[in-house]
Amino acid sequence: MVYKKLSWLDFEKDSLKLVKKIKAKKIVFDKLVAISRGGLVIARILSDLLNLPISNIVISSYKNMKQLKEPQIVEVSPSSFINENVLIVDEVSDSGKTFKRALSYFKNLPTAGIYTASPYIKPKTAFIPDFWVKEINGWIIFPYDLKETYEAFLKKFHSSKKAIDKMNQLGFKNWELKSILK
Repeated sequence: MVYKKLSWLDFEKDSLKLVKKIKAKKIVFDKLVAISRGGLVIARILSDLLNLPISNIVISSYKNMKQLKEPQIVEVSPSSFINENVLIVDEVSDSGKTFKRALSYFKNLPTAGIYTASPYIKPKTAFIPDFWVKEINGWIIFPYDLKETYEAFLKKFHSSKKAIDKMNQLGFKNWELKSILK
């Protein structure tokens, strides 16, 4: 498997590019909906830059870097979306199943419009968001996935040393690794 580690700077730059694309369409959005957990960080950035409140929907799609057969809605925000333009946000459209699952839920609500955004898509995704920035082929390691990445590599390589070596190869710094190994 190919891994792509994103830095905070990469993520910030791509988030700003995403905002620029969203603003260019001149749609007046009423609310962001973060697909939790992955979409929480990008939703917070978009909330700041677009001046929008955040609701969330919790959809589980992966466990230990392995995709579940079907994404499951675990929790939904009690917010009202009546006659609102809603922007559903996730960090990546990998298979596209998570976005499709979220859309199937929101299409049953009396919204004014439903749109989707993600800074990243995968080449084989079955769903292209309305707004996106980059196509990345490989497993994306986000800058906020330190411990999760270590634990997944630990299970995959069956050795703390091999997990740490792999993280070093991918560009993790010693101070990052020390923070999760304490």
